[in-house]
Amino acid sequence: MKCGIKQLALLLLLSMISLNAKDLRNQILCSNQATRDVLVMDVDGDWSKPESILWKWNPEGDPNIPADRLKRFNHIDETKVVNGGKQILVTSSTGGMALVDVATKQSVFTGYPGGSTHSADLLPDGTIITASSTGNFLMVFTRKDGEKTAHKTFKLTFADAHGVVWDKLLGLVWAVGKEAVICCRYNFDYENPQLTIVESFPLKPNPYWGHDLILLEKERKLLMTGRNMLEFDTMTGQYKLFLKRKSVKSISIHPETGEQLVQIPKENYWNDTVTLLNGDRKWTLPGNAKIYKARWFAY
Repeated sequence: MKCGIKQLALLLLLSMISLNAKDLRNQILCSNQATRDVLVMDVDGDWSKPESILWKWNPEGDPNIPADRLKRFNHIDETKVVNGGKQILVTSSTGGMALVDVATKQSVFTGYPGGSTHSADLLPDGTIITASSTGNFLMVFTRKDGEKTAHKTFKLTFADAHGVVWDKLLGLVWAVGKEAVICCRYNFDYENPQLTIVESFPLKPNPYWGHDLILLEKERKLLMTGRNMLEFDTMTGQYKLFLKRKSVKSISIHPETGEQLVQIPKENYWNDTVTLLNGDRKWTLPGNAKIYKARWFAY
């Protein structure tokens, strides 16, 4: 079978993308508010050396983000692996959101929910839902492949919204805020999106000031941080203390090894170091770094 130049170039590109994804898997994804960088760092590397940076995105070098929108990414907080490791969702507490393609290191979709945007997740149809604490809302952005901005939006009031995740098994959106965890039903309507609260689960102590939220799919549990760290059973609706530790800005549990990666601030909201809760490992970025959230690059 003959293979032309275009076909060879495509095969080469696909192999490079595959290699890149393989290299990044099981590494550490984090945001550095000091530089506006989103980084994938070598889990086995010396983070003081440049070669430990396996992948980097910065809004200033992204041609798809206009200059007058750069300030919306001044304080990047959420970095989340989506779409099987092909994309990364980024949010900023200065009100920006971007879906970044790993292979090209460019955003393929941007939104500007405003408020202090702290989290986002991607739904199966391409819809993105964000959580903004200042302004107290979740926002829906409908989109289709190739669309760089939202077709329609919808806003749902939720006090001090900080974390949001999509639960594919139950078909629900979960969110954590000041006083409760809520589950919501999305109508998957591209033209007329609606997000409706199905049930609210009050948190204790009240106010709890929920911050990070992750879903442990196999265990059917939500794990959240706030005035302490709690587990929430999505099947029974019951809370359980995970760890009596406050002010944890992010937690990520590796789906295979169970390693618990956390960022616990040592100054204001950030740290230059991420650590393992259930181990003795830690990693430090040089140059007065301000890491906000750290995640395993796992899917």
